[in-house]
Amino acid sequence: MGVHKLKGPYYYADYYDFNGVRRRISLQTENKQVALLKYQELIRRRNAVKERMPVHITWDAFKTKLLYHMSIDKARNTCNRMKLAIRYLEEMKKPRFLQDITPELLQTYKEHLIKKNISARHINSLVICIKTAMHRGEKWQYVPKRDWTTVTKIKTARGRVVFHTPEEIDKLLAACPFEAWKIVVLLGADAGLRRGEIMNLRWEDVDFNNNQLYIAPNKTEYYRYVPMTESLRNALQRVKNGAESDFVVQFGRVRNIDSLTACYHKIAQAAGVHSFLHKLRHTFASQLVQNGVELYTVCKLLGHRTIQMTEIYAHLAPAHLHKAVMNLPKRGMTLVGVEEKTICEDNKACRQIGVDFGDLMG
Repeated sequence: MGVHKLKGPYYYADYYDFNGVRRRISLQTENKQVALLKYQELIRRRNAVKERMPVHITWDAFKTKLLYHMSIDKARNTCNRMKLAIRYLEEMKKPRFLQDITPELLQTYKEHLIKKNISARHINSLVICIKTAMHRGEKWQYVPKRDWTTVTKIKTARGRVVFHTPEEIDKLLAACPFEAWKIVVLLGADAGLRRGEIMNLRWEDVDFNNNQLYIAPNKTEYYRYVPMTESLRNALQRVKNGAESDFVVQFGRVRNIDSLTACYHKIAQAAGVHSFLHKLRHTFASQLVQNGVELYTVCKLLGHRTIQMTEIYAHLAPAHLHKAVMNLPKRGMTLVGVEEKTICEDNKACRQIGVDFGDLMG
């Protein structure tokens, strides 16, 4: 198989079709280098048709389609992160076709980000974005499947879990200018809601009869029920009397998650407390663990998919772990008090060793 000349001046290429029949085609060129390039393109086209994949998918066309679909399915922050990852990739080397992005190129991309002194966590996030884009291209059958696991994450230390004390929560509640903002603090600290769940909570999701909140799927695919504390229930009842919207949290004309974060930051500054919205969720989980609630129960209340995600709070129950270890049997007491006496009681050699050891110590 390859290129060769016959009687005429042009080069010919031999290849096998899908049925295994040998074919011959004229490459219409007298230059061997050009003939080899045409032959490689011919084989690539044949393989693409065989795998039912488009022959030429430009990077720009794929990028436009990808970002359009992400704007419909994903949150705005996720789309912005993908745009940033694409910008860094094109800054290093803009691919012409989607097929040009390989695991080897992605490894080079990771090294390029390391040289820019970007944090390890941010680099891992950007690399995952490109992997996600390529998985989407494989799902759309634009490119063949590749092994992306060869591009590993940079090892990073797990961050320390920070949470508020009860006194700090009281300061945040006192700094809230409106009753609706107290609900934001209580939904995080007393119910463990994510900021997206706080934004999307509707009054129809508040069940006063059963004293619980129905949390619709947001970050995960599962819904959950969270019981209401007395403080949260009373605050919700006060706000519901004058509610003019279907949403529990209503502030201003434009409702987006960034404005919620900005407004809460102002409240934290007024209270003199270093805080962010997700810290309220950490507070909810941390106080449960410190009060002896099992991790499995905390996992269900937080809406974690696996209990491994909840284990970051395990160190907050030292008393519980200490009590478990103290249940182990005593070690060494039986050996010294009983076995030594029974074994050495009538043994002259043992008594002589004891005498010699005593003389040595003296």
